[in-house]
Amino acid sequence: MRAFKPLNNRVSTPAAAAGTQDETAARPATRPGTGYPGQELLADPVTAQIVLAAWGGAPAVIVPSPPGSGKTRLTVHLGALLSDRGGLRVGIAAQTRAQATDIARRLAAVGDRDKVGVLWKTGGPRPDVGDCPIIGNKYDVWPASGGAVRVATTAKWLVSEPDRLGADLLIVDEAYQCTYGDLCALGSMAKNASLVLVGDPGQIAPVVTGDTSRWADSPTGPHLPSPQALAAAHRNAVSIIALRYTWRLGPATTALVQSAFYPELPFTSRRPDEHLTLGGVQLPELSHRAVSAANGPTSQSVIDATVGRVRELLDGATVSTAAGSRPLGESDIAVVVPHVAQAAAIRATLGEFPGVLVGTANALQGLERAAAVAVHPMVGKRIPEGFSLDASRLCVMLSRHRCHLTVLVDEQTEAVLEGHAGEDDLDAAAAVFDQILRTNAV
Repeated sequence: MRAFKPLNNRVSTPAAAAGTQDETAARPATRPGTGYPGQELLADPVTAQIVLAAWGGAPAVIVPSPPGSGKTRLTVHLGALLSDRGGLRVGIAAQTRAQATDIARRLAAVGDRDKVGVLWKTGGPRPDVGDCPIIGNKYDVWPASGGAVRVATTAKWLVSEPDRLGADLLIVDEAYQCTYGDLCALGSMAKNASLVLVGDPGQIAPVVTGDTSRWADSPTGPHLPSPQALAAAHRNAVSIIALRYTWRLGPATTALVQSAFYPELPFTSRRPDEHLTLGGVQLPELSHRAVSAANGPTSQSVIDATVGRVRELLDGATVSTAAGSRPLGESDIAVVVPHVAQAAAIRATLGEFPGVLVGTANALQGLERAAAVAVHPMVGKRIPEGFSLDASRLCVMLSRHRCHLTVLVDEQTEAVLEGHAGEDDLDAAAAVFDQILRTNAV
Protein backbone atom coordinates (compact mmCIF):
# COMPACT_ATOMS: atom_id res chain seq x y z
CA MET A 1 0.00 0.00 0.00
CA ARG A 2 1.52 3.31 -1.11
CA ALA A 3 1.33 6.39 1.06
CA PHE A 4 0.64 9.98 0.08
CA LYS A 5 3.14 12.69 0.80
CA PRO A 6 2.35 14.67 3.96
CA LEU A 7 -0.19 17.38 3.23
CA ASN A 8 0.14 21.01 4.25
CA ASN A 9 -3.48 21.85 3.44
CA ARG A 10 -6.74 20.32 4.43
CA VAL A 11 -8.84 18.92 1.61
CA SER A 12 -11.45 21.41 0.50
CA THR A 13 -14.74 20.71 -1.26
CA PRO A 14 -14.70 22.57 -4.57
CA ALA A 15 -17.86 23.25 -6.53
CA ALA A 16 -16.79 20.79 -9.21
CA ALA A 17 -17.08 17.91 -6.77
CA ALA A 18 -20.48 19.15 -5.67
CA GLY A 19 -21.80 18.73 -9.19
CA THR A 20 -22.10 22.19 -10.70
CA GLN A 21 -20.25 21.62 -13.96
CA ASP A 22 -20.72 19.55 -17.08
CA GLU A 23 -17.88 17.94 -18.96
CA THR A 24 -17.21 20.87 -21.26
CA ALA A 25 -17.71 23.53 -18.59
CA ALA A 26 -15.41 21.57 -16.27
CA ARG A 27 -12.26 22.51 -18.16
CA PRO A 28 -9.66 23.35 -15.52
CA ALA A 29 -9.43 26.95 -14.45
CA THR A 30 -6.26 28.68 -13.33
CA ARG A 31 -4.61 26.58 -10.65
CA PRO A 32 -5.37 27.80 -7.13
CA GLY A 33 -2.73 29.33 -4.94
CA THR A 34 -3.24 26.73 -2.22
CA GLY A 35 -3.88 23.02 -2.23
CA TYR A 36 -2.52 20.57 -4.77
CA PRO A 37 -3.53 19.24 -8.18
CA GLY A 38 -6.50 16.89 -8.18
CA GLN A 39 -7.40 17.32 -4.52
CA GLU A 40 -11.09 17.76 -5.38
CA LEU A 41 -11.24 14.08 -6.33
CA LEU A 42 -10.84 13.25 -2.64
CA ALA A 43 -13.88 15.35 -1.71
CA ASP A 44 -16.26 13.06 -3.63
CA PRO A 45 -16.76 9.51 -2.30
CA VAL A 46 -16.82 7.86 -5.73
CA THR A 47 -13.75 9.56 -7.19
CA ALA A 48 -11.95 9.18 -3.85
CA GLN A 49 -12.58 5.44 -4.11
CA ILE A 50 -11.02 5.45 -7.59
CA VAL A 51 -7.97 7.32 -6.27
CA LEU A 52 -7.51 4.90 -3.40
CA ALA A 53 -7.91 1.84 -5.64
CA ALA A 54 -5.29 3.11 -8.09
CA TRP A 55 -2.98 4.35 -5.35
CA GLY A 56 -3.43 1.18 -3.33
CA GLY A 57 -1.96 -0.94 -6.09
CA ALA A 58 -5.09 -2.55 -7.58
CA PRO A 59 -3.96 -4.37 -10.75
CA ALA A 60 -6.74 -2.81 -12.81
CA VAL A 61 -9.55 -0.34 -12.17
CA ILE A 62 -12.38 0.03 -14.68
CA VAL A 63 -14.46 3.21 -14.47
CA PRO A 64 -17.62 2.81 -16.61
CA SER A 65 -19.15 6.24 -17.05
CA PRO A 66 -22.29 7.70 -18.65
CA PRO A 67 -22.19 10.51 -21.23
CA GLY A 68 -21.15 13.83 -19.74
CA SER A 69 -19.95 12.38 -16.45
CA GLY A 70 -16.57 14.14 -16.46
CA LYS A 71 -14.40 11.28 -17.73
CA THR A 72 -11.63 13.48 -19.10
CA ARG A 73 -11.70 15.62 -15.98
CA LEU A 74 -11.20 12.47 -13.91
CA THR A 75 -8.32 11.34 -16.13
CA VAL A 76 -6.57 14.71 -15.87
CA HIS A 77 -7.01 15.21 -12.15
CA LEU A 78 -6.15 11.60 -11.30
CA GLY A 79 -2.91 11.80 -13.25
CA ALA A 80 -2.00 15.15 -11.70
CA LEU A 81 -2.81 13.98 -8.18
CA LEU A 82 -0.89 10.71 -8.29
CA SER A 83 2.17 12.28 -9.87
CA ASP A 84 2.24 15.28 -7.55
CA ARG A 85 1.32 13.73 -4.20
CA GLY A 86 2.42 10.18 -4.84
CA GLY A 87 5.55 10.72 -6.89
CA LEU A 88 4.36 8.25 -9.55
CA ARG A 89 5.24 8.15 -13.20
CA VAL A 90 1.78 8.27 -14.78
CA GLY A 91 1.18 7.56 -18.45
CA ILE A 92 -2.07 8.58 -20.15
CA ALA A 93 -3.08 6.85 -23.38
CA ALA A 94 -5.61 8.77 -25.48
CA GLN A 95 -7.33 7.28 -28.52
CA THR A 96 -6.98 10.24 -30.89
CA ARG A 97 -4.63 13.18 -31.31
CA ALA A 98 -7.46 15.58 -30.50
CA GLN A 99 -8.07 13.79 -27.21
CA ALA A 100 -4.35 13.79 -26.41
CA THR A 101 -3.97 17.53 -27.01
CA ASP A 102 -7.10 18.29 -24.96
CA ILE A 103 -5.76 16.28 -22.02
CA ALA A 104 -2.35 17.95 -22.34
CA ARG A 105 -3.92 21.43 -22.23
CA ARG A 106 -5.92 20.56 -19.15
CA LEU A 107 -2.94 19.00 -17.39
CA ALA A 108 -0.83 22.09 -17.93
CA ALA A 109 -3.65 24.21 -16.48
CA VAL A 110 -4.18 22.22 -13.27
CA GLY A 111 -0.79 20.68 -12.56
CA ASP A 112 2.84 21.58 -12.16
CA ARG A 113 4.13 22.45 -15.63
CA ASP A 114 7.48 20.88 -14.80
CA LYS A 115 5.78 17.54 -14.21
CA VAL A 116 3.61 17.27 -17.33
CA GLY A 117 4.44 16.62 -20.96
CA VAL A 118 2.98 15.34 -24.20
CA LEU A 119 4.91 12.89 -26.38
CA TRP A 120 4.88 14.30 -29.90
CA LYS A 121 7.07 14.11 -32.96
CA THR A 122 9.49 16.97 -33.45
CA GLY A 123 9.91 19.01 -36.58
CA GLY A 124 6.23 19.43 -37.44
CA PRO A 125 3.66 22.07 -36.51
CA ARG A 126 3.24 22.57 -32.78
CA PRO A 127 0.04 20.93 -31.52
CA ASP A 128 -2.49 23.03 -29.63
CA VAL A 129 -1.45 21.91 -26.15
CA GLY A 130 -1.39 25.27 -24.39
CA ASP A 131 1.45 25.52 -21.87
CA CYS A 132 2.12 21.78 -21.83
CA PRO A 133 5.75 20.98 -22.75
CA ILE A 134 6.34 18.81 -25.81
CA ILE A 135 8.74 15.90 -25.41
CA GLY A 136 10.37 14.71 -28.63
CA ASN A 137 11.98 11.39 -29.40
CA LYS A 138 15.49 12.60 -28.56
CA TYR A 139 14.70 13.72 -25.03
CA ASP A 140 14.45 11.86 -21.75
CA VAL A 141 10.81 10.98 -21.14
CA TRP A 142 10.85 10.93 -17.35
CA PRO A 143 12.62 13.11 -14.79
CA ALA A 144 15.55 11.61 -12.90
CA SER A 145 13.44 11.47 -9.74
CA GLY A 146 9.92 12.22 -8.60
CA GLY A 147 6.58 11.90 -10.31
CA ALA A 148 5.44 13.12 -13.72
CA VAL A 149 2.60 12.70 -16.21
CA ARG A 150 3.12 11.89 -19.87
CA VAL A 151 0.34 11.98 -22.47
CA ALA A 152 0.37 10.28 -25.87
CA THR A 153 -1.98 8.49 -28.20
CA THR A 154 -2.31 4.74 -27.83
CA ALA A 155 -0.64 4.42 -31.23
CA LYS A 156 2.35 6.43 -29.97
CA TRP A 157 2.70 4.30 -26.84
CA LEU A 158 2.55 1.12 -28.92
CA VAL A 159 5.56 2.05 -31.06
CA SER A 160 7.66 3.26 -28.13
CA GLU A 161 10.31 1.41 -26.15
CA PRO A 162 8.98 0.01 -22.86
CA ASP A 163 12.35 0.45 -21.13
CA ARG A 164 12.32 4.13 -22.02
CA LEU A 165 8.64 4.92 -21.45
CA GLY A 166 7.63 2.43 -18.75
CA ALA A 167 5.21 3.98 -16.23
CA ASP A 168 4.16 3.18 -12.67
CA LEU A 169 0.52 3.62 -13.61
CA LEU A 170 -1.21 3.83 -16.98
CA ILE A 171 -4.56 5.58 -17.45
CA VAL A 172 -6.44 4.71 -20.65
CA ASP A 173 -8.81 7.51 -21.60
CA GLU A 174 -11.93 6.62 -23.64
CA ALA A 175 -11.01 3.01 -22.94
CA TYR A 176 -14.08 1.54 -24.68
CA GLN A 177 -12.62 2.86 -27.95
CA CYS A 178 -9.41 0.88 -27.32
CA THR A 179 -9.34 -2.78 -28.34
CA TYR A 180 -8.33 -5.49 -25.91
CA GLY A 181 -5.48 -6.38 -28.26
CA ASP A 182 -4.08 -2.86 -27.98
CA LEU A 183 -4.56 -2.87 -24.21
CA CYS A 184 -2.56 -6.08 -23.86
CA ALA A 185 0.25 -4.48 -25.85
CA LEU A 186 0.03 -1.33 -23.71
CA GLY A 187 0.62 -3.54 -20.69
CA SER A 188 4.32 -3.59 -21.57
CA MET A 189 4.37 0.12 -20.69
CA ALA A 190 3.12 -0.58 -17.19
CA LYS A 191 4.82 -3.78 -16.07
CA ASN A 192 4.01 -4.68 -12.47
CA ALA A 193 1.96 -1.49 -12.31
CA SER A 194 -1.70 -0.48 -12.26
CA LEU A 195 -4.10 0.16 -15.11
CA VAL A 196 -7.02 2.58 -14.88
CA LEU A 197 -9.53 2.32 -17.72
CA VAL A 198 -11.94 5.26 -17.98
CA GLY A 199 -14.68 5.22 -20.59
CA ASP A 200 -18.29 5.11 -21.71
CA PRO A 201 -19.67 1.59 -22.29
CA GLY A 202 -22.41 3.04 -24.50
CA GLN A 203 -19.98 4.36 -27.11
CA ILE A 204 -19.41 2.84 -30.52
CA ALA A 205 -17.10 -0.16 -30.38
CA PRO A 206 -13.57 0.14 -31.83
CA VAL A 207 -13.41 -0.05 -35.61
CA VAL A 208 -11.53 -3.21 -36.62
CA THR A 209 -10.92 -3.88 -40.31
CA GLY A 210 -9.52 -7.42 -40.03
CA ASP A 211 -11.44 -10.69 -39.90
CA THR A 212 -12.59 -11.34 -36.32
CA SER A 213 -14.86 -14.31 -37.00
CA ARG A 214 -12.61 -16.75 -35.11
CA TRP A 215 -13.41 -14.82 -31.89
CA ALA A 216 -17.13 -14.48 -32.57
CA ASP A 217 -18.06 -16.37 -29.40
CA SER A 218 -15.10 -15.34 -27.28
CA PRO A 219 -15.66 -12.87 -24.41
CA THR A 220 -11.97 -11.97 -24.58
CA GLY A 221 -11.48 -11.41 -28.31
CA PRO A 222 -8.73 -8.91 -29.19
CA HIS A 223 -11.24 -6.83 -31.18
CA LEU A 224 -13.54 -6.18 -28.23
CA PRO A 225 -13.59 -2.98 -26.14
CA SER A 226 -10.73 -3.32 -23.67
CA PRO A 227 -12.69 -2.92 -20.40
CA GLN A 228 -15.24 -5.53 -21.46
CA ALA A 229 -12.65 -8.15 -22.39
CA LEU A 230 -10.34 -7.37 -19.45
CA ALA A 231 -13.18 -7.87 -16.98
CA ALA A 232 -14.05 -11.19 -18.62
CA ALA A 233 -10.45 -12.39 -18.63
CA HIS A 234 -9.45 -11.31 -15.12
CA ARG A 235 -12.69 -10.80 -13.24
CA ASN A 236 -11.21 -11.37 -9.78
CA ALA A 237 -8.35 -8.92 -10.34
CA VAL A 238 -10.42 -6.03 -11.67
CA SER A 239 -12.05 -3.34 -9.54
CA ILE A 240 -15.10 -1.72 -11.14
CA ILE A 241 -16.08 1.71 -9.82
CA ALA A 242 -18.74 3.52 -11.84
CA LEU A 243 -19.48 7.22 -12.13
CA ARG A 244 -23.17 7.68 -11.34
CA TYR A 245 -24.05 11.16 -12.57
CA THR A 246 -24.21 13.07 -15.83
CA TRP A 247 -23.54 16.80 -15.82
CA ARG A 248 -24.54 17.13 -19.50
CA LEU A 249 -27.88 15.41 -19.99
CA GLY A 250 -31.09 16.76 -18.50
CA PRO A 251 -33.62 14.59 -16.64
CA ALA A 252 -35.74 13.69 -19.69
CA THR A 253 -32.76 12.69 -21.82
CA THR A 254 -31.19 10.80 -18.93
CA ALA A 255 -34.38 8.80 -18.41
CA LEU A 256 -34.47 7.71 -22.07
CA VAL A 257 -30.74 7.09 -22.55
CA GLN A 258 -30.13 5.28 -19.26
CA SER A 259 -33.05 2.86 -19.61
CA ALA A 260 -32.38 2.14 -23.29
CA PHE A 261 -28.59 1.86 -23.39
CA TYR A 262 -27.24 1.49 -19.84
CA PRO A 263 -29.34 -1.18 -18.07
CA GLU A 264 -26.34 -2.19 -15.94
CA LEU A 265 -25.16 1.36 -15.20
CA PRO A 266 -27.78 3.33 -13.28
CA PHE A 267 -27.14 7.07 -13.33
CA THR A 268 -29.04 10.29 -12.80
CA SER A 269 -28.81 13.87 -14.02
CA ARG A 270 -27.03 16.59 -12.09
CA ARG A 271 -27.06 19.07 -14.92
CA PRO A 272 -27.85 22.62 -13.78
CA ASP A 273 -31.03 24.08 -15.25
CA GLU A 274 -30.55 24.96 -18.92
CA HIS A 275 -33.05 25.36 -21.72
CA LEU A 276 -33.63 26.80 -25.18
CA THR A 277 -36.39 29.28 -25.97
CA LEU A 278 -37.71 29.79 -29.50
CA GLY A 279 -40.48 32.22 -30.35
CA GLY A 280 -41.14 32.84 -26.69
CA VAL A 281 -41.71 29.12 -26.01
CA GLN A 282 -39.35 26.96 -23.96
CA LEU A 283 -38.25 23.99 -26.03
CA PRO A 284 -38.29 20.50 -24.47
CA GLU A 285 -35.08 18.53 -24.13
CA LEU A 286 -36.23 16.05 -26.76
CA SER A 287 -38.33 16.47 -29.89
CA HIS A 288 -38.70 14.86 -33.30
CA ARG A 289 -39.57 15.82 -36.86
CA ALA A 290 -40.86 13.34 -39.43
CA VAL A 291 -39.40 13.53 -42.95
CA SER A 292 -39.83 11.72 -46.24
CA ALA A 293 -36.77 9.87 -47.54
CA ALA A 294 -37.87 8.19 -50.76
CA ASN A 295 -34.39 8.24 -52.27
CA GLY A 296 -32.42 6.83 -49.38
CA PRO A 297 -30.39 8.34 -46.54
CA THR A 298 -29.06 11.19 -48.69
CA SER A 299 -32.46 12.21 -50.09
CA GLN A 300 -32.59 15.95 -50.68
CA SER A 301 -35.62 16.09 -48.41
CA VAL A 302 -33.50 14.77 -45.52
CA ILE A 303 -30.73 17.30 -46.13
CA ASP A 304 -33.23 20.15 -46.45
CA ALA A 305 -35.11 19.19 -43.29
CA THR A 306 -31.89 18.96 -41.28
CA VAL A 307 -30.56 22.28 -42.53
CA GLY A 308 -33.99 23.85 -42.07
CA ARG A 309 -34.11 22.91 -38.41
CA VAL A 310 -30.62 24.30 -37.83
CA ARG A 311 -31.62 27.60 -39.43
CA GLU A 312 -34.79 27.77 -37.34
CA LEU A 313 -32.75 27.47 -34.17
CA LEU A 314 -30.14 29.99 -35.29
CA ASP A 315 -32.77 32.50 -36.41
CA GLY A 316 -34.26 33.11 -33.00
CA ALA A 317 -33.41 30.63 -30.26
CA THR A 318 -31.87 31.74 -26.98
CA VAL A 319 -29.93 29.71 -24.43
CA SER A 320 -30.84 30.22 -20.79
CA THR A 321 -28.50 29.09 -18.01
CA ALA A 322 -27.74 30.17 -14.46
CA ALA A 323 -25.48 32.84 -15.95
CA GLY A 324 -28.35 34.40 -17.92
CA SER A 325 -29.74 34.27 -21.45
CA ARG A 326 -28.02 34.81 -24.79
CA PRO A 327 -28.71 34.13 -28.47
CA LEU A 328 -27.93 30.62 -29.68
CA GLY A 329 -24.77 30.79 -31.81
CA GLU A 330 -23.25 28.60 -34.47
CA SER A 331 -20.80 27.05 -32.02
CA ASP A 332 -23.75 25.98 -29.84
CA ILE A 333 -25.18 23.55 -32.41
CA ALA A 334 -24.11 20.08 -33.52
CA VAL A 335 -25.55 18.05 -36.38
CA VAL A 336 -24.92 14.35 -35.89
CA VAL A 337 -25.63 11.85 -38.66
CA PRO A 338 -24.90 8.17 -39.32
CA HIS A 339 -23.28 8.50 -42.76
CA VAL A 340 -20.29 10.45 -44.09
CA ALA A 341 -22.19 11.38 -47.28
CA GLN A 342 -24.95 12.98 -45.20
CA ALA A 343 -22.40 14.97 -43.21
CA ALA A 344 -20.73 16.23 -46.40
CA ALA A 345 -24.02 17.32 -47.98
CA ILE A 346 -25.26 19.06 -44.83
CA ARG A 347 -21.93 20.78 -44.23
CA ALA A 348 -21.92 22.11 -47.79
CA THR A 349 -25.50 23.37 -47.53
CA LEU A 350 -24.70 25.11 -44.25
CA GLY A 351 -21.73 26.88 -45.79
CA GLU A 352 -22.86 30.27 -44.44
CA PHE A 353 -22.65 28.84 -40.90
CA PRO A 354 -19.10 27.43 -40.68
CA GLY A 355 -19.23 27.31 -36.88
CA VAL A 356 -21.93 24.64 -36.80
CA LEU A 357 -20.39 21.27 -35.92
CA VAL A 358 -21.41 18.61 -38.45
CA GLY A 359 -20.20 15.02 -38.32
CA THR A 360 -20.96 11.35 -37.97
CA ALA A 361 -21.69 9.69 -34.66
CA ASN A 362 -18.21 8.14 -34.75
CA ALA A 363 -16.56 11.53 -35.21
CA LEU A 364 -18.63 13.33 -32.57
CA GLN A 365 -18.13 10.85 -29.73
CA GLY A 366 -17.13 12.74 -26.60
CA LEU A 367 -18.30 16.12 -27.90
CA GLU A 368 -21.27 18.17 -26.76
CA ARG A 369 -23.21 21.29 -27.68
CA ALA A 370 -26.12 23.22 -26.19
CA ALA A 371 -28.38 22.00 -29.01
CA ALA A 372 -28.21 19.18 -31.52
CA VAL A 373 -30.03 17.98 -34.60
CA ALA A 374 -29.72 14.24 -35.25
CA VAL A 375 -30.68 12.15 -38.26
CA HIS A 376 -31.93 8.75 -37.08
CA PRO A 377 -29.86 5.85 -38.53
CA MET A 378 -32.98 4.27 -40.06
CA VAL A 379 -33.80 7.33 -42.18
CA GLY A 380 -33.97 6.20 -45.81
CA LYS A 381 -33.67 2.51 -44.92
CA ARG A 382 -36.29 -0.01 -46.00
CA ILE A 383 -34.50 -3.11 -44.71
CA PRO A 384 -33.11 -3.09 -41.15
CA GLU A 385 -29.44 -4.04 -40.98
CA GLY A 386 -26.69 -4.06 -38.38
CA PHE A 387 -25.31 -0.57 -38.96
CA SER A 388 -28.71 1.10 -38.69
CA LEU A 389 -29.70 -0.94 -35.63
CA ASP A 390 -26.45 -0.46 -33.72
CA ALA A 391 -27.47 0.66 -30.25
CA SER A 392 -24.16 2.38 -29.52
CA ARG A 393 -24.44 4.59 -32.60
CA LEU A 394 -27.93 5.73 -31.62
CA CYS A 395 -26.79 6.23 -28.02
CA VAL A 396 -24.09 8.65 -29.16
CA MET A 397 -26.56 10.52 -31.37
CA LEU A 398 -29.05 10.97 -28.54
CA SER A 399 -26.52 12.26 -26.02
CA ARG A 400 -24.57 15.15 -27.62
CA HIS A 401 -26.86 17.93 -26.34
CA ARG A 402 -27.30 19.76 -23.05
CA CYS A 403 -30.50 21.73 -23.67
CA HIS A 404 -32.33 20.48 -26.75
CA LEU A 405 -32.28 17.73 -29.37
CA THR A 406 -34.38 17.39 -32.51
CA VAL A 407 -34.32 13.90 -34.04
CA LEU A 408 -35.25 13.60 -37.70
CA VAL A 409 -37.15 10.36 -38.27
CA ASP A 410 -38.34 8.66 -41.45
CA GLU A 411 -42.10 8.44 -41.90
CA GLN A 412 -41.69 4.79 -42.97
CA THR A 413 -39.39 3.57 -40.18
CA GLU A 414 -42.12 2.46 -37.79
CA ALA A 415 -43.69 0.22 -40.45
CA VAL A 416 -40.28 -1.14 -41.50
CA LEU A 417 -39.42 -2.14 -37.93
CA GLU A 418 -42.85 -3.68 -37.33
CA GLY A 419 -42.50 -5.72 -40.51
CA HIS A 420 -39.29 -7.32 -39.24
CA ALA A 421 -40.19 -7.73 -35.56
CA GLY A 422 -39.07 -10.76 -33.55
CA GLU A 423 -35.31 -10.31 -33.37
CA ASP A 424 -33.67 -8.91 -30.24
CA ASP A 425 -31.84 -6.05 -31.99
CA LEU A 426 -34.95 -5.10 -33.93
CA ASP A 427 -37.20 -5.16 -30.90
CA ALA A 428 -34.76 -3.03 -28.92
CA ALA A 429 -34.47 -0.53 -31.79
CA ALA A 430 -38.25 -0.40 -32.13
CA ALA A 431 -38.66 0.29 -28.41
CA VAL A 432 -36.28 3.26 -28.55
CA PHE A 433 -37.89 4.52 -31.75
CA ASP A 434 -41.28 4.41 -30.04
CA GLN A 435 -39.91 6.56 -27.21
CA ILE A 436 -38.60 9.08 -29.74
CA LEU A 437 -42.03 9.28 -31.38
CA ARG A 438 -43.55 10.05 -27.98
CA THR A 439 -41.51 13.26 -27.76
CA ASN A 440 -42.88 16.60 -29.00
CA ALA A 441 -43.25 16.88 -32.77
CA VAL A 442 -41.76 20.09 -34.19
